[in-house]
Amino acid sequence: MDHPYPRMIVLSLSMVFNLGIATARADAVLLQIDNDKVVDTDRHYTNGMRFAYTPTPPPQSKPTKFHTAGLWVANLTQFKATDDLQTGWAVGQEMYTPENVDTTTPDPQDRPYAGWTYLGITTQNTSSADTGDSISFLGGYDLQDTFELDIGIIGPKSKAAQLQNAVHRLINVSVSRGWRSQVGHEIGILSTRILKLRTKSKKLYGLQRDAIAHSTIHLGNVKTAISGGVTFRLGENLKEDFGPVYGTFSLPHQAPKAWTWSTFAGFEARAVVRDIFLDGNTFKKSPDVKKNPFVLESRLGITTHVPFDNASITAVRLSLTMVHRTREYQTQGKADRYGSLQATVNF
Repeated sequence: MDHPYPRMIVLSLSMVFNLGIATARADAVLLQIDNDKVVDTDRHYTNGMRFAYTPTPPPQSKPTKFHTAGLWVANLTQFKATDDLQTGWAVGQEMYTPENVDTTTPDPQDRPYAGWTYLGITTQNTSSADTGDSISFLGGYDLQDTFELDIGIIGPKSKAAQLQNAVHRLINVSVSRGWRSQVGHEIGILSTRILKLRTKSKKLYGLQRDAIAHSTIHLGNVKTAISGGVTFRLGENLKEDFGPVYGTFSLPHQAPKAWTWSTFAGFEARAVVRDIFLDGNTFKKSPDVKKNPFVLESRLGITTHVPFDNASITAVRLSLTMVHRTREYQTQGKADRYGSLQATVNF
């Protein structure tokens, strides 16, 4: 059987060591795994896997071609500042299945099978209100600006079917039988822009608390949507990062100056114009369902980022999130839940 795991691992490693960054060491790598098995379900957004990599920015006097490409993307997308610009790559896969995976002829009223595998370029910049870098009319708030452009393949060539059933056989779980009826082949393009505003932390019962407001725009044939929400955190050294990302991807975090941890809870409201995993292929007939244009998502989790006095590994960050998402299509019987684990290693 042609398994996609080895090829994805080789591609991920090649990104770390071979993508024109001879003058920069790997700053951070992230592995993210989303799965609904932790809540004992096997449906809808059933699994996501993502590997992301961010190199150490080179000196401004000697930019690499890789960092120059990131600066070009940041300028093209109107980043407010680029002094703290982090540029990276990501490779990932998402898979979607109906609620009933035991029949070879899926119910047309149930969510269609779909998968996509993608490669993305990411840029992220952080502006601090303390240094006067934040946008003037948002004075008093720290700003994080993130952009990602993903290009990949949707349909059988994504190998989502082979991967899911290979893993199911490995753990002795019944395979999904309807993948022959999945959304068809299509090149997928998705651009994502996320803006975050973080308040100054204040004391509460001896700990720090803050709030992070965010807005997100997705554009592309994979998804076109706009969303916004807020996250509340309680912990220590909260200024070291900007909390969780809503959606199906995260980026590596920079190494903290001190040990940081937090518990968080938040929500997002989303207006969806198009979702290929629900609406089907763009230019040809394929399985589809009638989506709900408005979706709510809540997140609850815990994060810790521990620095190390080590020549090789400078920090390790772990984040565990439970996600609850309201019905995404009109004939959906229940809301969705899944768990997300992100692990970042700083070098």
